[in-house]
Amino acid sequence: MNPEAAKSVLADAANEEEPVLLSAAVLGKLTIADVPEGGRYEIGTMEDGAVRLAWNGFFSAEDGKLYGEADHTWTRKYWYSPLGLEQYLDLVRRAVEVRQRVNGDVALVDYDDDGAYIQLRYRIAAADTRLDRAYAEVVKIDAEIVEAAEQAADEVGTRIAEVAARLSGWGTNSLDGLVDAVDRSANADEKGRALEELCARLFSSVPGFAVKQRIRTATEEIDISVVNGSSEPRLTREGAVILVECKNWSGRCGKNEFVIFHEKMQNRSRRCSLGFLVSWNGFADTVTKEMLRGSREELLVVPLTGSDIRAAVRQNDFAAALLSFWDKAVAL
Repeated sequence: MNPEAAKSVLADAANEEEPVLLSAAVLGKLTIADVPEGGRYEIGTMEDGAVRLAWNGFFSAEDGKLYGEADHTWTRKYWYSPLGLEQYLDLVRRAVEVRQRVNGDVALVDYDDDGAYIQLRYRIAAADTRLDRAYAEVVKIDAEIVEAAEQAADEVGTRIAEVAARLSGWGTNSLDGLVDAVDRSANADEKGRALEELCARLFSSVPGFAVKQRIRTATEEIDISVVNGSSEPRLTREGAVILVECKNWSGRCGKNEFVIFHEKMQNRSRRCSLGFLVSWNGFADTVTKEMLRGSREELLVVPLTGSDIRAAVRQNDFAAALLSFWDKAVAL
């Protein structure tokens, strides 16, 4: 989308029931003068017939100011955080109320809990009238609002992981033994536990990395959230949160799993720019093609296979191995 096309789309925004879609790339060429009074727009892209939003919410122009309305709508059925949905959104709501009282740049729009889902919406006022700067300002304020809730979720996840690890005999097996368990165990649950511990211990061995959360789901996907405190120049430039997801499937990981993982990284309040997707039995060719498609994006997904993990364990320097994997993904 070029600036002229964006202006044309915005011209009809006030007459549309749903917000119009703008690409983030054109925002720097647009100002509030291009947005009709009451016009609403979202930031994102259209891919394969589906809209991929860069931020969960929409923007509008009212009385000479730009506003972003954040939309936190979740169903209990699909909520996987270790902190309960109502507790998480209650913390976010309280943060909105405090900021509204102290700074006056946010306002609670709606909070509704019908038992199946909870919807929380609030408006954030932007000081700037250029669309790209207003977007950056609103996203930054939104990240500050959810920060305490995210921290609470991490703390709960860490505590649960510590108890689960103690009950499961975490740390009693060697890294070589864990590799062997993933390779040879016929029991899917045992393979999953071994891969969970193996990856968490390897990433914990990297200087400056702190594994904060481990989640095992019914689909045997394992999410590891790492707080990035590394002083290594390449890693210092990455976001504060690094995600690791592991697949101990008998087959190879494909494009769909890559895209889903990429979306999880996007949903980390713009704090995650680096992720490691571990597929014990390798990746389909479609994953390489998907990496090439997204090579201009800020987010970097580094694929790791079981062979890569075995070699790193034998090398006995996972930090060095991880950087080599990073280099390879960047140079793709």
